[in-house]
Amino acid sequence: MNVTRRDFLKVLGTGAAASVTGCSAPLPDKLIPLVIPAEEVIPGEATWYATVCRECPAGCGMLVRTREGRAVKVEGNPDHPVNQGRLCARGQAAVQGLYNPDRIRQPLRRSGTGTLEPVSWEEAEQLLAGHVARLQAEGRPGRVAVVAPLVTGSLAQLIETWSQAVGGRPPLFVEPLAAHALRAANRLSFGLDAIPSYQIETLELLVSFSTDFLETWLSPVELARQFAAMRAPRAGRMGRFVYLGPRLSMTATNADEWLPLRPGTEGLAALGMVHLILSEGLGAGVPAEEAGRLRQLVAAYTPEAVERRTGLPARDLTRLARSLAQARPGLALGGGTVGTTRSATTTQVAVNLLNYVAGHVGRAIQFGPTSALGRAATYQELLGLVQAMARGEIDLLLLAGVNPLFSLPPAAGFQQALAKVPFVISTASFPDETAAHAHLVLPESTPLESWGDHTPWDGVHGLMQPATTPLYQTKPLGDVLLSVARRVGGAMAARLPWATFYDALRDRWRELQRRLAPATPFETFWAEALRRGGVWEAIPPKRVRLSPAVFRTTFVEPALSGSQDDPFVLLVYPSIFRYDGRGANRPWLQELPDPVTGMTWESWVEVNPQDARRLGITQGDLVALRSPHGQVELPAYLYAGVQPGVVAVPLGQGHTRYGRYAQGRGANPLALLPAEPEAPSGALPWLATRVRLTRTGRRQPLAIVGGSERQEGRGIAQSISLADLLRDHGAGGAARPGAAKDGADGHKAPPLYPPHPHPVHRWGMAIDLNACNGCGACVAACYAENNIPVVGKEQVAKGRVMSWIRIERFIEGPAERPETRFLPMLCQHCDNAPCEPVCPVYATYHNPEGLNAQVYNRCVGTRYCSNNCPYKVRRFNWFTHKWPEPLHLQLNPDVTVREMGVMEKCTFCVQRIKGGQARAKAEGRKLRDGEIVPACAQSCPAQAIVFGDLKDPQSEVARLARDPRGYRVLEELNTLPAITYLRKVQPGPLGS
Repeated sequence: MNVTRRDFLKVLGTGAAASVTGCSAPLPDKLIPLVIPAEEVIPGEATWYATVCRECPAGCGMLVRTREGRAVKVEGNPDHPVNQGRLCARGQAAVQGLYNPDRIRQPLRRSGTGTLEPVSWEEAEQLLAGHVARLQAEGRPGRVAVVAPLVTGSLAQLIETWSQAVGGRPPLFVEPLAAHALRAANRLSFGLDAIPSYQIETLELLVSFSTDFLETWLSPVELARQFAAMRAPRAGRMGRFVYLGPRLSMTATNADEWLPLRPGTEGLAALGMVHLILSEGLGAGVPAEEAGRLRQLVAAYTPEAVERRTGLPARDLTRLARSLAQARPGLALGGGTVGTTRSATTTQVAVNLLNYVAGHVGRAIQFGPTSALGRAATYQELLGLVQAMARGEIDLLLLAGVNPLFSLPPAAGFQQALAKVPFVISTASFPDETAAHAHLVLPESTPLESWGDHTPWDGVHGLMQPATTPLYQTKPLGDVLLSVARRVGGAMAARLPWATFYDALRDRWRELQRRLAPATPFETFWAEALRRGGVWEAIPPKRVRLSPAVFRTTFVEPALSGSQDDPFVLLVYPSIFRYDGRGANRPWLQELPDPVTGMTWESWVEVNPQDARRLGITQGDLVALRSPHGQVELPAYLYAGVQPGVVAVPLGQGHTRYGRYAQGRGANPLALLPAEPEAPSGALPWLATRVRLTRTGRRQPLAIVGGSERQEGRGIAQSISLADLLRDHGAGGAARPGAAKDGADGHKAPPLYPPHPHPVHRWGMAIDLNACNGCGACVAACYAENNIPVVGKEQVAKGRVMSWIRIERFIEGPAERPETRFLPMLCQHCDNAPCEPVCPVYATYHNPEGLNAQVYNRCVGTRYCSNNCPYKVRRFNWFTHKWPEPLHLQLNPDVTVREMGVMEKCTFCVQRIKGGQARAKAEGRKLRDGEIVPACAQSCPAQAIVFGDLKDPQSEVARLARDPRGYRVLEELNTLPAITYLRKVQPGPLGS
């Protein structure tokens, strides 16, 4: 057999496992780029693609890092105005949607036996085209319906045109967590049917009425960045935050004060504040005639009357109202999911009036740009379609990537109505509950495999491009619709003339180019938009005035389903990680601990300890929740952060399908909710029913991550009052003589060991506890970057979670009025590392740049290092963890995959350090401060983590290490950590 040198090198380059024989088939073309790469692909070097995150409606800009054609990591796009380079945990998990092992891999058609069986795209599209052509020939308009997620831009236009061409109903673009009540209230208050933008970074006072803006509301990454800027002490001042609501959510734990309210009474509290501001003449520029009419409107809402109906003490309401009126600027937020009751619209009208009389409309609130969420179809519109389906008025239903069987209350009757539709098409990428009832499944390519665009806010035109070729036989929705139109032919094909969706996308962007950059050639405009991830234009805000309709508003307390014999009000809230359930099939998001409860892999019901004692319920007891609409069983979690008489359940779990990571976990609380929408917004009321709790006599183990919530005097997560900070260090925050710390060595106690030399660099980190809000984005980013395996519920319950960084949550003060502190804990890279001298095989050692390194091949698993670590940040592999195909494609090739018996921990992303050093050396220059960014710091929405060289006194990390708020955890042990924490600042009571 003759083997040429070229053929031999091809075999080596592709890593082929087969032997080279005379009858061997030629190597497949798809492997050739590893040997003869495309011009832009260099083996071993990353290629980046700018796109838009579609894990939620916020539309953050995203950069996708690919290696040899594989998408291995996503980061925030620093050029994008929404997230400015940051990304939440759900965005980090986007690659697990691409590589999910349970993806639908080819079209499926329901057979005569009732099962879904594979079919070719040719047959599937011809089948759909045949149904469309038959309906057109019969001349029965309005018999076709399309339901899609909230898409904008080119795809939205294409779906609308396609629906019109088939003679169908207007398509419904749905978003289960859209702020419909906020939009309706703005229409009543200001005559604008829109969702405004908020500028909270410069606020003196922020008041939230059950609006969890740091978790799932509107644009969490954007708002988290603004919130962190608002909280930063500047010139002796910092913004204050007060949260009013029945549950201490993650957002509420970041407040200076949590003022508990009875469920659904947020609007009454806002009206009481309006009453006090007007009665004391604190209204900022309200015309006299309007002020008089508003006084009449809120005359009954005195602080004392509000106290009786809400439980909010009159003194607190008075203090808060005065402070909000005097704040310049200030802001009251409303319209969150938790506050969506049967009176949600009037509640938000009350919040609008509060902002109006306090003078904050047009300052911290601006109607320009407005959110795309304002264009989402309401739950009431979707309910109208369900009723049309039930009446037999729909012959063809296209469900384009939505899952109504999970996201709608069963009381809405969608499942029964779906059975009456003759032909149902789903484009689900995953085998969800709705796809299981479809007649035809046309699996859609994921956003990381597709072209597209998205406009989350007016003027923000994000451009999506595929970062990898489709893994399976899937197609983008736009291409499917165009292909069906060509097969139908005639007028429909004429209205949709594009060969591919890519052509339609470019045509729309030609219109943008003519409007925004007419002097720039289109190809130049297009290439620059691809590079930056889109184009942005400034949208001036509109001036608004109070609408006369607001004076006709009637404010009533929300009605609840159920009788008084049902003693508990049910509070349903979206999960920060699993959202409304769409993130439940991402294993990273299942294993991330809930920021409030520490729970993983499960859903639960939060019960106040007083109620639990009365009912004889203990933690982990399986209890039945019954409402007039359904019943679920959930384990109890005792939590003083819910008011007595209230039980809270997170959304996101309870899937009966949706893949191995989601199926059969927890329960869906929507089974307990009524079907009637809230008027006039048409929103689904999430807080609308009473429930009864009953012990089942069974228990369910809980996989909770974390230990004690109390520090027991150890000073791990420290704080300082703003007054003390000013007294000790002055308004400028500069350390006085004697207060400075050595950025490289910190504590000055006599060392037991000779000091480690750091001739060139000592890498270190600074973490600002005043900015960290506990969102967990850093944890998800670390999973993604460092090939950290998920271990599952059983192993998490045994304490075998593998995450290299964890978020500690500590509570100070009484449980009813707690002060919560979040602290990211990771390897401290100590100069006097206790783990190093106890390793019998020198697997852990100190390198010259200050990193506590780990040699995996040396490790024999004695775990002495873990026993000796006071920070408990080392992780032991009890098993050789597996990544089900194709999840192994997400693995970062720059990081070793560890095996059973090996200890691992944070490395400060040493692969990024070495990569940055190699680039600087190749370019003949020194490293720049901020050039190397570990995954946790890269992702943090609040920008709480800073990394750099402590040997460089001009670096940002060295400056922060000298900050008067700086300290090191367990500094008295003389471990000399490389991580400086900055104390959380407590601004003190309002008015101080």
